[in-house]
Amino acid sequence: MPSIFNAQLTELGTVYMVNNVIMSEAKYVLPSAKYVDLPNETALKLKNDLNQGKVITIIDEPLSKDIPYDHFKVEVAKTLNQKKSTARAKVYQRIHAYTALLTGYDILEFWMIVGKLQSYGYDIMNEANKEEVYLSIINSGNEDHITDLERFLEVKEVFDNMMKKYRDLKRYLRDINDCDTEQELAEVIQSNHGWMVN
Repeated sequence: MPSIFNAQLTELGTVYMVNNVIMSEAKYVLPSAKYVDLPNETALKLKNDLNQGKVITIIDEPLSKDIPYDHFKVEVAKTLNQKKSTARAKVYQRIHAYTALLTGYDILEFWMIVGKLQSYGYDIMNEANKEEVYLSIINSGNEDHITDLERFLEVKEVFDNMMKKYRDLKRYLRDINDCDTEQELAEVIQSNHGWMVN
């Protein structure tokens, strides 16, 4: 059975840490990250470990997609740095969940609609006079343009909500990184509890 999962890795000196386990297609959301194919059984076990807040590392960069689960070192977070790493891993999981709300097709369609409407003289990306532009499209009576505007607004709303959440999560990452004690980290995690899945 072909692998449908990838591990997202971060290089930490001589080891690699698993930040997330995702569907293979999702790796194109963050193409600059390092990914490795995983057997489905290994992927599901690692995902479960991540959800429990465990630290997962591997000594060498995996070269085979048939890497077994026992090649990974799975441990409970003990040090401040490990606890920060597990908190960051949960943030990365959440970022992937939000970015999955928009498919590549949605983004492509969005920009095609923008280009099409702009070619007809509608500057729908101009925030200063957007209501005026929207009304002129509606009042034009052109059903194709009105349908394009409706789809543009649907995707834009999802995109705007996703970007707001993404900015909040990036702030949360900065807060995690700035923690100097386990008590500070616990307070940061508690104050951002709504973002995380336990």
